Amino acid sequence: MTLKIRLIDPAPKDSILMQTAKDIKAYWFARLSLTTLAALTPPGIEVAITDENVEAIDFDEAVDLVGLTAMTMHAIRAYEIADRFRERSIPVVMGGLHASSLPHEAKEHVDAVVIGEAEGVWEELLHDFQNGRLKPFYRRTQFCSLKAQPHPRLDLLKKKHYWTINCVQATRGCPFSCDFCSVAQFFGDTYRYRPVDEVIAEISSLPPGYFTFVDDNIMGKPSYAKELFQKLAPLKKKWASQGSLTMAKDTALLKLAAESGCYALFVGIESLSQDNLASMNKSINHVSHYEDAIKKIHDHGIMIVGSFIFGFDHDDDAVFERTVKFCEKNKIDLPIFFILTPVPGTRLYKRMEEEGRILHHDWSKYNGSNVVFKPKLLSEETLFNGYSWAFQESYSYHSMAKRILVAPHHRLIPKAVVNYSFRRMVMRAPKGGVTIISKILGSLNTSIPIKDKKNLIPTFVDATFEKSQQLLKGAGKMLQVKAIHNERIRTLFIRLEGSLDLSAAKQLIKRLQLPLKTAKRKIIIDFTGIQYLSPRAANLLVTKNLQRLLKRRRQIEMRNLSQIASGAFTNITNLISEGTTAEEDLHPHQEMGHQPSHDHS
Repeated sequence: MTLKIRLIDPAPKDSILMQTAKDIKAYWFARLSLTTLAALTPPGIEVAITDENVEAIDFDEAVDLVGLTAMTMHAIRAYEIADRFRERSIPVVMGGLHASSLPHEAKEHVDAVVIGEAEGVWEELLHDFQNGRLKPFYRRTQFCSLKAQPHPRLDLLKKKHYWTINCVQATRGCPFSCDFCSVAQFFGDTYRYRPVDEVIAEISSLPPGYFTFVDDNIMGKPSYAKELFQKLAPLKKKWASQGSLTMAKDTALLKLAAESGCYALFVGIESLSQDNLASMNKSINHVSHYEDAIKKIHDHGIMIVGSFIFGFDHDDDAVFERTVKFCEKNKIDLPIFFILTPVPGTRLYKRMEEEGRILHHDWSKYNGSNVVFKPKLLSEETLFNGYSWAFQESYSYHSMAKRILVAPHHRLIPKAVVNYSFRRMVMRAPKGGVTIISKILGSLNTSIPIKDKKNLIPTFVDATFEKSQQLLKGAGKMLQVKAIHNERIRTLFIRLEGSLDLSAAKQLIKRLQLPLKTAKRKIIIDFTGIQYLSPRAANLLVTKNLQRLLKRRRQIEMRNLSQIASGAFTNITNLISEGTTAEEDLHPHQEMGHQPSHDHS
């Protein structure tokens, strides 16, 4: 009797951004995990595939064995499916990212768990099953070679349900190892690639039309990617894939990608904060280089599907509006937003579990659209509402127009179609919103120009006259205001850097009126970063407006101002005693109402 196997890809059980059949047909491609498994199945075994995202499961089907794959957000649904079939005494095996991370949990619902890659163990599992000695766990001792890989069984998919089923994998893994990503953990921080000629042969065998490289980073090894693109170009096919912004450093690589038919890349931009990137081990991205890198990719005619994550430890209320504006300014063709999700098996999950920040283990919520952990600076509600707002704002008509109307005519229509299709899904999600603090942070986090440069005094006490004069000539022309809000302790932290004169001090006080009156937050102002200070600004801050505000509101704490002011006034005395010709320009005694020989704080 012929062995009959049904392989099943579960649909997410709970997803705020649930995709309809129309959505999938508009822009989605099939996954390769089960088609690859089918290709590894020995001849003489009947194998079929059900993708629950596009078709219903027949739980009454007469099958001998069921195989399941699941990411974490699919796990609960996968367990339900397994339980249903096992009620009929049909054995079930399971693999994929989630089962590989939590094999003993998965084993409670299935007869056998495949941990890691299936190559080399799937055949062993089937042999054991046919001989009645199925083991509970299967795992390779080393990662498989990608040479002579069988072509995925794309013929087993329902082609009409997808945007395309033309999918190819050239590489596995990623050369980077971000803490939040399960790819590096699953593939053991390896980056492997198939022989280029084998990849080209598989692409040549595909039906006409677009195809997708399902690689996590198609350009992870530039020399390999260049060879691949050079041999791909003669096929005259259009393709999309995933890559990192580091590709923009190599103009030759970008040129070859474009010439080979690359028209779109999913790019993990993730965050506009360098501190966030460093904390997640993604310092390969440099925020200061973003705009230039994006422009270079666009200049080569490649559309960017930009991925952003909200909820990192340095994210506060301002992150949502700042990210949307960044996408509009840089014409991100299709922005995709996620809520940071500590997936089992990642370093992020381990760290948050140790810190007691995991809220629950309802795996259906681990889909990038729900808050499943305690954010550092934001409440769970603010993070979710801001995420929803960012999505809906980015796919409002006016925001889409800002991002895509600059496209050349031949690219405008495809971009408009995919944006409108995505808008249809986004607008089904719950309405979001941003807090008033977001507006406040937007007005605070700016540079304030100074006007009274000649009266700025270095704030360090131990400077020589020559050094003081040298530094004074190079005094910055701006006051940099860096504000961050910790919603959990209802405190606004403001760090000042650069130069501070009377005009900048007045602007600062003016901008503080809104948080003082409306937000009712404690405000801590740190003056440590002030290098130059004018006596008039010090007088205003120490004896006038802020003192009255402090008395009235008891909201403001000024840190390191007395040391900064004292250092500046001491330098005035030093400069004058050393016979500076700038005495007439400085004249602090006229501004402060005291003689310059006194040390004022």
